[in-house]
Amino acid sequence: MESKPAILNSLEPGQLVPFDVRPVLSGGADPLQQILAKISGLQEGQVLQIINTFKPMPLITLLKKKGYSSFTEVINEQLIHTFFYKDSVQAAVGPAEAESKPDDWESVEQRFNGKTKMVDVRHLEMPGPMLTILGELDGLAEGEALFVHHKKIPVYLLPELADRKFDYRIREIREGDVHLLIFRK
Repeated sequence: MESKPAILNSLEPGQLVPFDVRPVLSGGADPLQQILAKISGLQEGQVLQIINTFKPMPLITLLKKKGYSSFTEVINEQLIHTFFYKDSVQAAVGPAEAESKPDDWESVEQRFNGKTKMVDVRHLEMPGPMLTILGELDGLAEGEALFVHHKKIPVYLLPELADRKFDYRIREIREGDVHLLIFRK
């Protein structure tokens, strides 16, 4: 088990910035933009504490790339605290960009015609959609694409796709209905 970093054991009042994302998630919203706003607003020496019901692996990965270290403390099965802090001075975190590339959706769709697996993650609570999609991609054959029915643009997933050498196209149909085509680069 990972030991608690020294920075977390010696926090002064005002250094810890708690953010309980459970009400946001239970309301069906994605707290990412709020989290990024809080991260970018941290003063020198402050630590962001995310209060949640699961370990936010996609967020940990995203913020690690932005120069933040993290530590996760499991209080109980339904309460998990994840702390984010700077080890060194790096660029501030900006909002995650979702590069849509809708212009060639049709050409990609035609390229994988008849070679597409489908998955619908609209009914799943976070982190279910991302875990389901990554699981499907692990079993994706060469020359196949994954067609995903999602309720929003999965901003946590997009950097993970790039890391795994996948490309994607996004088509927003309407509020609560987004289609993704994911395929190997």
